Amino acid sequence: VVADEVIDPLGCKREDIVLASGKEGIGIEDILAKVIENIPPPKGDPEAPLQAMIFDSQFNSFRGVEVIFRIFNGTLKKGDIVIAGLEYGKIKQIINDNGKPINVAGPSTPVEILGLSGVPDSGAEVLVVESERKAREVADFRKSKDRETKLQKQQAEKMDNFFSKMEEGEISTVNVLLKSDVRGSAQALVESLEELSTDEVKVKVISSGVGAINNTDISLASASEAIVLGFNVRADAVAKKAADTEGVKIEYYSIIYNLIDDIKAIMGGLLSPELSENIIGIANVKDVFRSPKFGDIAGCMVQEGVVRKDSPIRVLRESVVIYEGELESLRRFKDDVKEVKSGTECGIGVLNYTDVQSGDQIEVFERIERARSL
Repeated sequence: VVADEVIDPLGCKREDIVLASGKEGIGIEDILAKVIENIPPPKGDPEAPLQAMIFDSQFNSFRGVEVIFRIFNGTLKKGDIVIAGLEYGKIKQIINDNGKPINVAGPSTPVEILGLSGVPDSGAEVLVVESERKAREVADFRKSKDRETKLQKQQAEKMDNFFSKMEEGEISTVNVLLKSDVRGSAQALVESLEELSTDEVKVKVISSGVGAINNTDISLASASEAIVLGFNVRADAVAKKAADTEGVKIEYYSIIYNLIDDIKAIMGGLLSPELSENIIGIANVKDVFRSPKFGDIAGCMVQEGVVRKDSPIRVLRESVVIYEGELESLRRFKDDVKEVKSGTECGIGVLNYTDVQSGDQIEVFERIERARSL
């Protein structure tokens, strides 16, 4: 605590002395205000694109999200659309360092704004964009990447903890939940997995079934700390979201020995499961047209990733693989193209297959070569 009677040996002015206590939680905002006040004004250009950094932010139940930042370059106007870290919004109000509402703020100005969608992190950069739609797209993309990073870290930590416990002898069982396209494959895989058990490590199939991976499967896998294995089936949309939330690892396979090898690797503590095939795009079939020149053409909307003409594909019906092959044609309107990105319509012809139906999904993937230790 800095008391009134304390004399600063450096000759600080009395008005620069702030009464503060971290223990008592007093004076913190005064210190922050004093720090902002004493930052040398930058030589900013009011005509340049906005460059500003957030110092603090909070949620006020009466006013909404309050964000304090300083402008280094450019000019901020009431009504501007901004992105701040993972958040965005239209500026409803600008308040200067004297607590007065203003319409425009230029370089060297510390201001408070209202109108963001959420509370951004301190240190985030503030940018002005041309539309709220663009701001939402950028913010959603950043949030998606942030979730992916957090999930990858969570899964890595979970797998590291799994292996460390195996080394210490605390875990002697690898729990697996298996879903397959047909009952025969499911039974063969269960037998093969259980035969992998040794005196030191057991493989336990906690559940096996036929059909798409659903939310119930994810809940059971989460409770049992199990790895979910899909053989020629995929997780539905609800299950994918639940797996992300619960941190449940889902692995897809179409070749039995790849699945077996990965479980062997986990048992040996040599490596975490990896996809032998990376899904790069999914297209939803909206309608099927008959072309005199090209045969059956599936009118599709690319839902995720990218569809590439030179990549292998699978046709899925109700999340179950019914055909694996390659594309015969990929068209945008009347043009042949090499790839089509997410959110774009296209026409797809599947080589040597004529049973594509409305509601099917066309999954595009790439095969990845991996070094194996077992």
